[in-house]
Amino acid sequence: MDSPAHQGLYRNTPLVLGGLLGSIALLICGVAAAMQIASTGDELLPLVFIALGAFVLTFVACMLAALRRHRWIVEADAVRVEERPLVPLTGTRRFWRVPFSDIASLSLVQNSADDLLTLTTRNGDRFVLPPGLAPGKGLIRQPDQAQLDAFAECLRAAMASAGRDAPPVIEGMGFWNRPAGLALLSIAFLASLALAAVALWGLWEGATTRHRGGEAAAILVMLPAGIGWMLRRSWQRRRSVLRALQSAPPAGER
Repeated sequence: MDSPAHQGLYRNTPLVLGGLLGSIALLICGVAAAMQIASTGDELLPLVFIALGAFVLTFVACMLAALRRHRWIVEADAVRVEERPLVPLTGTRRFWRVPFSDIASLSLVQNSADDLLTLTTRNGDRFVLPPGLAPGKGLIRQPDQAQLDAFAECLRAAMASAGRDAPPVIEGMGFWNRPAGLALLSIAFLASLALAAVALWGLWEGATTRHRGGEAAAILVMLPAGIGWMLRRSWQRRRSVLRALQSAPPAGER
């Protein structure tokens, strides 16, 4: 009988958003430096293109490095964890074998629109497992959260069969629910408002919307709504987890 296993594509959203903000800052600094260095328009244009190239390369590198395949395999007395980059040469392969006796907690933490199954060991190591994609056709498919929940129950059942206490799967806080993640989302939200304002001002002043220009302007205008939704969802999840922790009985009374 095959061992229960689950595989999903992990998207390191903090790296993507942080890389985007860092790339934008690099672009702004590069253009500002080019304007200070160049004395003529012929000298300025190549420097601006270099800044644009650095922006694109930095962001693409962050995007590729953020995509990794995570796979967990449940064994008789341990869970085997495998992590590897989706794109070769954009990261390292890593493998662990975590005995059931080392598992301290299991939780679901927020990662953009997904919930990740998170395993925390007694020495503080954390491993995350993303949901797979729901069956269907097309490039855009919803995450199969039910399949991930079923795998979590298989892991708990294997722990119980091995004579170990299987911790319940509870709601936990991930990066986006902590102060650093909320601060990063707030910065991104303010930056998106500035970009949307520039796009609206350009349209008001009669900037062309032919070809791809109109689509780009629409994306910039709608960007604050998407980031605002993520910020609101992250804050609500944080409040929910904190309320649950405050209402939980002390360990000695359970």
